[in-house]
Amino acid sequence: MSLQAQSRVLHTALVRAAAIAAIALAHPVLAQDAASGAAGEARGAATVAEVQAHVVGIDPATNSVALQGPQGRIVEIAVNPEVGDVKKLRIGDTVNIQYRNALVVRATKVKSTGIRERIDTEATIPASGGVTSTARSVQILATIQKIDPKKRQITLRGPNRTEVFELAPDVSLDGLKAGDTVRAEFVSATAIQVLRGGSAVK
Repeated sequence: MSLQAQSRVLHTALVRAAAIAAIALAHPVLAQDAASGAAGEARGAATVAEVQAHVVGIDPATNSVALQGPQGRIVEIAVNPEVGDVKKLRIGDTVNIQYRNALVVRATKVKSTGIRERIDTEATIPASGGVTSTARSVQILATIQKIDPKKRQITLRGPNRTEVFELAPDVSLDGLKAGDTVRAEFVSATAIQVLRGGSAVK
């Protein structure tokens, strides 16, 4: 596939995921653990989660943070610059954060090579009121650890860690099972509010 064709596919996936996330914002669900990667009542849409967590990693280049939740797991969350500036945070800080969960928009079974990889891409997509926002699309070659069809969740072991993802409504689980290798594309978890000590981190 040409680079231009890949860009068109990526843009379509991001716009679709943004639309799904917008629907989810109208029906928020509260999660208890940022690292669980899921809010129990979700059914295939990116839900809004809220949690108190510790900062264990900061990436100023992508304005993202790695947070450790109450159950000890770690989740990486992209922060819109209009929401917060991660350079103001320090390792060990405790933050209260609201975020949209990572959402898988495509999962295709592939032949296993024993290699796991990750490719990050950023794209600007339109939001409501003429405002634009940046979504980060991530493609990973990962191993399926668990599938929960009822909750529309999939646990993937990628090159860096094992994470639980929600599935977009049009992602089929047919023919997929634990142990399969898949090439998955997801829109990363995105913060909509970051508070430290009750104040926004800006």
